[in-house]
Amino acid sequence: MIQTGIAGVELFITFPIYTEISIAMIGYFLKAGDEIVSAMFDPYLWSERGFSTLFENRLLNKDYGPDLKLLLVMYYVEGKFDVNGPTLPKAGNYSKKDKNISVAITVKDVQFHNRNEFERREFIVDSTIKAVKLVREKPTIRKLNIKFDDLIADIVSVGNVYLINDKLLSR
Repeated sequence: MIQTGIAGVELFITFPIYTEISIAMIGYFLKAGDEIVSAMFDPYLWSERGFSTLFENRLLNKDYGPDLKLLLVMYYVEGKFDVNGPTLPKAGNYSKKDKNISVAITVKDVQFHNRNEFERREFIVDSTIKAVKLVREKPTIRKLNIKFDDLIADIVSVGNVYLINDKLLSR
């Protein structure tokens, strides 16, 4: 994880480590509007019980086809400062060379900040599934060899474990 502070804004970036034996399909990026929002949001992804951590621990090296190595979900979380995220979730361009694609999602306070523990977790799982479905619908992606149904099923499976975890998220 890389942390940088710019005018009160923290960026948290996680990328799976690419080696011959370690490949995680889903990665997350967070741009938060302030430090408080960042501290609130990032444990839902990267703590010991965070969704990204669970996904990696359960599905590291799972193969979803040769044409996609990384789907990066980029959260732009509103706070005190503008995060310049898209109005609607938006899939980026597919990189043939790196075999990756990103989806940008703006998170408004009504979607996350003002929600209870379960609803926040549900948002992380649902937005990850929506990101995969958005990528699957891109015309340039449809012809590629990617097992989207398997990926979605695995997200739902890990999401069910994540959602029933009744312990508080810890950093």
